Amino acid sequence: MVNDTEYIVRRLTPTECARLQGFPDWWCSDIVTENPTDEEIKNWQNIFDEYNKAVGKNIKPKSEKQIIKWLKNPHSDSEEYKMWGNGVSLPIVCFVLSGIVYYSQLSVQ
Repeated sequence: MVNDTEYIVRRLTPTECARLQGFPDWWCSDIVTENPTDEEIKNWQNIFDEYNKAVGKNIKPKSEKQIIKWLKNPHSDSEEYKMWGNGVSLPIVCFVLSGIVYYSQLSVQ
């Protein structure tokens, strides 16, 4: 007899991905900026420009209107999946760094 059971694998949510990397649930909360100041807009324009230079993109700079729109909704699930997937686990980083500190202090004595 053939088993017709289908298995569906559930995709992790961005919050679950953050937990696996060692970050708290609220890590990406409250990053929306409804009314950015002129200084914040200029700062983000500079950040986007520097990023484009660093990765070798020769594209038109983002306008003030584009940055204001982005600050009102700065992330999507797909962007968070990329961020968590390309990151490193915070507990592992802490463990490695504490080991470096431990062994560097042994060699000083």
